[in-house]
Amino acid sequence: MTEMEQILLNLKSTLGIPMTLKSLDEHETGMMLQFSKRSSHPQQVSNGKTHSISQAKNRNKIDAGDFYYTEQGEVWFAIPVQSDRPVVISAPAVMVTENEAKLIGLLLSSMADTPSLSKAKRGDAKGEELRFAQLMGVWLNACVDAGEYQAKPPEEFSGKFILYEKMVPFLLANESEHPTSIAFKSLQRLLRSYFGGEIVLVPLLDEKEWLVLANPKLLDGLMDEKDDAGEGDQDLLSLFCMGLYELVSNEWVGDFHIAAVPTINAKENLPDGLRQLRETMLIGLTFQVKEHIHLSTGLHLERLLFSIPEHERTRFLEEYASYHTDVFEDAETLATLETFFELDCNVSETAKRLYIHRNTLLYRLDKIKQETGLDVRSFSDAVLVKISLLLYKVTKRK
Repeated sequence: MTEMEQILLNLKSTLGIPMTLKSLDEHETGMMLQFSKRSSHPQQVSNGKTHSISQAKNRNKIDAGDFYYTEQGEVWFAIPVQSDRPVVISAPAVMVTENEAKLIGLLLSSMADTPSLSKAKRGDAKGEELRFAQLMGVWLNACVDAGEYQAKPPEEFSGKFILYEKMVPFLLANESEHPTSIAFKSLQRLLRSYFGGEIVLVPLLDEKEWLVLANPKLLDGLMDEKDDAGEGDQDLLSLFCMGLYELVSNEWVGDFHIAAVPTINAKENLPDGLRQLRETMLIGLTFQVKEHIHLSTGLHLERLLFSIPEHERTRFLEEYASYHTDVFEDAETLATLETFFELDCNVSETAKRLYIHRNTLLYRLDKIKQETGLDVRSFSDAVLVKISLLLYKVTKRK
């Protein structure tokens, strides 16, 4: 069996769609050169038909991973094999979604560095690990974009990643405009050292996001140490994330954030886990502007308010809270309210946290009451001010 036939057989068995090898003539090669695109480039859709975007006209070489949608209803994929004439894998376009085309393109381009499949099997194990991690990232992004949250990882990833029914997921995100300076292997080595064991590391979105999956047993040591202190699961996870943040931030240049959710079923619902992490990150960045660690278990009210349509949030602020949102413009008042709510409206603890006298805090709370007509020491008024404050943060951020 030739190398081209082996690649074709692997793709057909993985995707379950009809595929054939096709040798391109001079005209077809010219079309492929002019209009083919890579997996990272979007498609244009007009009149219900999909067309390829020309990413580099007047090229003289077809790269492995390039793909092209023909007018005859086929999609061609360039394969990493040298031959006298360009050879592509052809498949019915109606049976290949855009996300699948990106995954196939990336898979084929990842083979380009190895001249034969047999050498790839014996080759650089570390390079292969990175390529499969990148492919996992492409697959996860494709599933989330398509809303397929309950999808199982493809068989091609079997044996490449150690996934359990219960794993603790973390999302590391670089929010700065500059790309991260840390490489896959460096970050992997750093995380393995911190977790004290093997973890799954998946690069996402041009390596501005990284998904980390850990066996819950790796966190047991930390949890056992804190059990006697009566810490809850959220506090334990927060403590673990704090250590992780300090560790990675020393290596990662830029604005760095961590999102974490409780255990997920990595074998069945991994895309949904990524969706939850991204939602937690977005809500955390919206409501916890000064924080770098965001836990889904501590954002229940924020998630509820975030789900309310924007026009409804705006109307609430205009009709019911417009007369007291001005107090949020004052930095001292804002810090007082946030600390007061964070400490369950406890006056004594809030005064200690703010390093002020109790009477000073009471004076500030009375001043807020005078300006808004709401006494935050009263439960109903505190709820209204809290909701107004959260909605104000959403509108201000926009």
